[in-house]
Amino acid sequence: MNKEIESQSYTLRTESGQWLGQVVLTSDGMFASVTDYGNLSYAWRSFGTNFKEFLCQLNVDYFATKMYTGNSYILHTKQCDKACQRFAEKILPALQKVLKEEMALLTQEKKQVNETVKN
Repeated sequence: MNKEIESQSYTLRTESGQWLGQVVLTSDGMFASVTDYGNLSYAWRSFGTNFKEFLCQLNVDYFATKMYTGNSYILHTKQCDKACQRFAEKILPALQKVLKEEMALLTQEKKQVNETVKN
């Protein structure tokens, strides 16, 4: 039986609050984005058990390479490669920040529930 695929949308902003883009993640490893730095997507099919944790561990160069790989069949130029690198430098850190904050909040909520159950 197939497991139901869940998706979640994230609005990314700069430190000063300006809109960077919107990212959609699915539980089966899809990343899709509409951003000020391009509209890129990629699907990882071997990421372990938690896609959000996987994304938080990526470095910018690896992420940029995957964004480029997703487009290289139609755009295989240095300009596209550089655009994907710029995209990764701007979008990945903002996404990682939002995901880490979300995971920390969930961990804190679980601890509070466990403490309430113990009492």
